Amino acid sequence: MKTLVADIGGTNSRLAVAKTSKTDKEITLENIQKFRNSDFNNFDEVIETYLSSSDDHLINKMCIAAAGIISETAVEMSNLNWKITVPSLQKAANIDEVLIINDLQAQGYALDFINPKDLETLIEGSHVPTPNNTKLVCGMGTGFNVAIAYQSPFGTFVPASEYGHARITVANKNQKLIIENLEKNSSFVSYENVLAGLGLNRLDQVLNERSDRTPADILSAAEKGDLQAKEVGTQLAGFAGQAFGDFALMNMALGGVYLIGGVARAMLPYLKEENFKENFYERGNFSEIMKKISVHLILDDYAALKGCANYSTILYGE
Repeated sequence: MKTLVADIGGTNSRLAVAKTSKTDKEITLENIQKFRNSDFNNFDEVIETYLSSSDDHLINKMCIAAAGIISETAVEMSNLNWKITVPSLQKAANIDEVLIINDLQAQGYALDFINPKDLETLIEGSHVPTPNNTKLVCGMGTGFNVAIAYQSPFGTFVPASEYGHARITVANKNQKLIIENLEKNSSFVSYENVLAGLGLNRLDQVLNERSDRTPADILSAAEKGDLQAKEVGTQLAGFAGQAFGDFALMNMALGGVYLIGGVARAMLPYLKEENFKENFYERGNFSEIMKKISVHLILDDYAALKGCANYSTILYGE
């Protein structure tokens, strides 16, 4: 089966043609292309541009992953002013069979197809995962969200979720003071407010009273030895460890926690620090259970495309 697959993020869109075989349990991506969303008025234009460079006439299905709230026939993007509907996709691609799923759902459906070389282990848990163990995907990019991958008799199942827009919790006095400062501007501070890209800016403003640096500027300054910038990275990693630890315990994710997204990759040096691990472990009587769970960073930038292909294969049974 050949499926047109796409991953629409807040900044970029990635497209490819996926060759799948349910029998062989393999996914091959062809003609992978990446587009900057700001160069287009809508996603229909992205599809048309992509297909204009392809001579593959055997594509008969389409599945897209989008960062937003999904209904049966449309997606409401969280960080992008695009209206995307199944009818518009069918018309742009000239394909009748079209599926839309959340981008984190796609990452969950991709987990069984990630090459081990595309994983960076941050915490080595003592438990050896089994195929039936629940897994967790945490996306740190332009936005933030979490997806849970369950194993069922019918294959992987990843329900839609919006963890990123729940109220953030704190683990210690420092985190409490930071959130109290953020609450001066808004009474509701979500996980996305802290753990997505602009979270670095918010922490820089609270900790250092600076609002003149981009997330990239902050991390670059930290790499050059700026202690104030380093503290921003350390505190964000602490919040991440606290959040991922909560989510992992709530879902008993013995299959592991998998981080994805540009912010997660940029934060790699801080996610390897003891601060991250301590915040992940600290759960009172359940701290020993937490030490069973491994945490990995996914380095495959096109994992969601494989997830779209897998989801399409599961639904269509081909």
